[in-house]
Amino acid sequence: MAQKTNSSFFQGACIRPYGERGYLLDQFSESKRFAIEQALSITPPDGFDEYVIGADNLLILFQRSVSECVLYDWLSGLPSKMLDSSKYSRRIEVPVCYDGPDLARVAVATGLSEAEVVAIHSAPEYRVRMMGFAPGFPYLDGLNERLHLERKASPHDRIQPGSVAIGGSHAGIYSVASPGGWHLLGRTDLMLFQPEKARGTVSDAREVFTLAAGDRVKFVVI
Repeated sequence: MAQKTNSSFFQGACIRPYGERGYLLDQFSESKRFAIEQALSITPPDGFDEYVIGADNLLILFQRSVSECVLYDWLSGLPSKMLDSSKYSRRIEVPVCYDGPDLARVAVATGLSEAEVVAIHSAPEYRVRMMGFAPGFPYLDGLNERLHLERKASPHDRIQPGSVAIGGSHAGIYSVASPGGWHLLGRTDLMLFQPEKARGTVSDAREVFTLAAGDRVKFVVI
């Protein structure tokens, strides 16, 4: 049964059982959700296994079935300094060469010039909403509405790592070579996924993945 927390930090939020060993955290603000993610990485509750970030929720999985009270007590006991999400947020500048194969088509579809597309795309400071569909791929909030386009009807067969793209209401950067239906505006040499750093040892995720949920991203035209 869903239980509302009584802490002011979690006011209005909802914790729901998910399967035999998980709980889904719903109705948290983005900043609160990010703070919980950081706390899970630093001082997780007893029996914690892993967490999965959704677009607007957070799934916490335990190694075994545990009472909801375990999670509730952990959330309620987090120190206020740990719940300051701004403490963990990073600002990453991403240099971009705007020479993508879809830039001209995006300009036509939006009624803008290519220079205007570049200026509008590079103007905001984006926020990493979540990671997926490939390792290290960031879904970036903050894309100007003038650049909101449906994904391509005919996807690219192979997109190179570092391709900077837009799709729907998000901006993104392809972290590995893969097919994809987003519109390619440019490219960056910034490596988002370095799997070799995870081989043979227990590595910090920050060494393997350049970006994480909650990071701020600024595209810089080169």
